[in-house]
Amino acid sequence: MEVTSTPSPTRLDNCDAALLAAFAMVVAIGTWQRCLLVNDGAVFLTAGWLGNVWDLSLSQNPPRAVSLLAMFGPAWLLRGALGLSAEAYVVVAHLLYFAVPLLLWAAIRAVEPHPAFARLYLCLAMALVFFPSEVIVAIGLWLVWAAILVKPGRSRAFAVLATAGFAVPIAFTHPVTAAMSLLYLLAGGLLAATGRPFPRHALIGAAIMTVLLLGAFFLTDAWRSGGNPTGDAWLAAARYDYVDPVWMIATIGAYPLLALLWLLMLAPSLGVAIPHQRLPPILVLVIGALGLWFAANGSGLLTWIFARQTGPYVLALSLALAITSPPAQWLAEARRPIMLFACLMAVAALSYGFDLALFGRAVEARLATLTQRADAPPALLDSREPDTSPWGTQPAPRLALRGYFKWMAADHYVRDLVVPDYGGNRMTFAFYSYFRSGRRVVFYRPLDREWVPFVCAPVARALADTRDDIDRRFLRFLSEGYCVH
Repeated sequence: MEVTSTPSPTRLDNCDAALLAAFAMVVAIGTWQRCLLVNDGAVFLTAGWLGNVWDLSLSQNPPRAVSLLAMFGPAWLLRGALGLSAEAYVVVAHLLYFAVPLLLWAAIRAVEPHPAFARLYLCLAMALVFFPSEVIVAIGLWLVWAAILVKPGRSRAFAVLATAGFAVPIAFTHPVTAAMSLLYLLAGGLLAATGRPFPRHALIGAAIMTVLLLGAFFLTDAWRSGGNPTGDAWLAAARYDYVDPVWMIATIGAYPLLALLWLLMLAPSLGVAIPHQRLPPILVLVIGALGLWFAANGSGLLTWIFARQTGPYVLALSLALAITSPPAQWLAEARRPIMLFACLMAVAALSYGFDLALFGRAVEARLATLTQRADAPPALLDSREPDTSPWGTQPAPRLALRGYFKWMAADHYVRDLVVPDYGGNRMTFAFYSYFRSGRRVVFYRPLDREWVPFVCAPVARALADTRDDIDRRFLRFLSEGYCVH
């Protein structure tokens, strides 16, 4: 049982054009609005600016080293090689970060025997990329392995060797790949048992990959500590989010856009692999119409965070179904759902970008009155104090409408929802304000019972080799309240 190769693997069709156009919009909006500075990416970018990114930050999570170095290592290297300014560094870091999924997409296209591989990857990557998830690199490498394995003519020996070789880097990306491999194995086995042409050597490889990645997870989980107990506790608290069905259903309930995106990813594969389960064209259009509503009115920071817990499984299942069908048939079935997916992501990116623009405008307005407060920048301002807070008053309680109609989720949308969500209630606001103000102001709040982003020993080492007095003062600030011993 073999997969028939796609006849023109290098040609871009309308689906590719739509996905790439939507991805270009995501890159443009994300870079323009500095999307990585409102989430965990702010810690990694700050580490790369202040010193050795591995020593300051990435070494705290060795089991995900491959993903983290791929996403944030190149910007650090270029910063040192080119002597970039802070503003140029942030822009270059965003562009290099967004280049990672694009390069992985190109690598998948170069080896894929079926058009589903690269298209499904680009769909999922767009739904993840606004938040710096290690899953982006993990799934890209996993798909390169899966694509190589299902090419016609592969032997069992090749399947074993290729799987063992790819398991090593994949094991240091993200543990969700172990669960993906298991689902892929189970779906492929069921399809093969019911007479569908799922390649036997792919089943062998999937079984080996599942065992290797599960073993690697338990080994690296015991070795995970990078010297930051708060970071270890934060990861431990979320360790079951990827396998807890109650939590995963809750995330989709909170942000229905995710359910509609996943249905569009599954639709073409269901249509060709199980014809009686094919979604009627009118239903696909209804899903797209509903998706437009939620993309415009329910996209926010948590949308991209929650996408990590369910998206990988949708991709694995859709891929298993897709590779049992002729490429031309899958392409024909995929055209409408994939183009609708691209449209929804473009609208969601615009909606999210609008939030980021509102947040940036609110912070800029406050910065304009505060940048002269310190004789020696950066000025260190406690964001809880009424006279320095970016919003001026305490935010009102938020309603549970953010994933449905976010504009009505608070009495004052910017003050009560946008600013707290993207800044005032987040540890990363200190780094956002540092770069946004041109290193003149730091809005901070004391950290209590949460992830403290740095370890004090690397911060002390960075202090011995700083670029200028501004960075030196910022590192001293980090050493006093944003690091653990």
